[in-house]
Amino acid sequence: MTEQSPSVSICIPTFNRSGMVERAIESALSQTYHDLEVIVVDNASDDNTEDVVASYADPRLKFFKNPKNLGLFGNFNRCIELSRGDLIHILHSDDYIDPHFTETCVRFFKEHPNVSLTFTSAEMHTPSQTRAIRYADRDIVMPAPGGFRKILRERCFITCPSVMMRRSVYEGVGKYSLEYPYSSDYYQWLKISRLYDIAYVHGATVHYRQGEHSESYRLLFASPLGYLDTLKIYVQLAQDLAGEFPEYIDEYNAAVTRFTRDCLFAGITRAESMKGFHPGVLVGIALSSWGLIAPKSIKTSLKKAGNLLTILGVGVIMHIPLLRGVATKILASRTEVY
Repeated sequence: MTEQSPSVSICIPTFNRSGMVERAIESALSQTYHDLEVIVVDNASDDNTEDVVASYADPRLKFFKNPKNLGLFGNFNRCIELSRGDLIHILHSDDYIDPHFTETCVRFFKEHPNVSLTFTSAEMHTPSQTRAIRYADRDIVMPAPGGFRKILRERCFITCPSVMMRRSVYEGVGKYSLEYPYSSDYYQWLKISRLYDIAYVHGATVHYRQGEHSESYRLLFASPLGYLDTLKIYVQLAQDLAGEFPEYIDEYNAAVTRFTRDCLFAGITRAESMKGFHPGVLVGIALSSWGLIAPKSIKTSLKKAGNLLTILGVGVIMHIPLLRGVATKILASRTEVY
């Protein structure tokens, strides 16, 4: 690497993952694309992460340790502040990338100068299975606000640690909001895709490790707070759209309706892992999400009324242990889907 700033910054935010961060570092340093820096930003860990990083002699690798824990997205923002590349990739410390990942994405950005964010294929590894996540069988560019509409309509299909982004995007929309400590990445993708072209890169793969160690488990399985954050995001999004809201009403309604179902599903299947919370909390979040649906016709009003009956019915099931147990068994095959 020359004295000038590298083209790419691979940032690895971490907290107490000395046993896992090594895989992420090695995958970053082993990229076939060499004009890069690898920055490990330790969020005030009390393990030996610093010793693990110090065991590498590669001059492209840098280590920083926050004097206090900044939270998940506060540490993401610290990564951005410390990075120097025109392209920034935030790779989670429990994940890793294939050797050609960076080269493939950099080439895509060069070939598509209007694209500001890329996300890629993924291999999701859980304790019981490995599942391939392929949005499509080819590269796809989504001109703004097409990607925004798709994310709302289809569910968020962006795997966070696969995202590479031009620095100019952060300068345009800002870094990750600290208002949503559990789901700020989702809000970030919505803001960006509404204003910038985004793209799916089929030929690059991130390996996404799930389990009780992961942030996804903590936010979606161990607590309802991640769901509450998402509800707040939908409230904020309606305010962000303001006068443009009618233009996106179909996609918005699809998103909040799906989220309502997600809350009910979580309340039934994940109650046992949410220690200290009654599953009825998720019924309350589902009801609040239901209230955000904006009917535009008699037909959609009737459909909304039907959704209310479903929420109330599931609420009854959640409060009767025997019925909840039966429902959990029926849905058991899907409980590891995030």
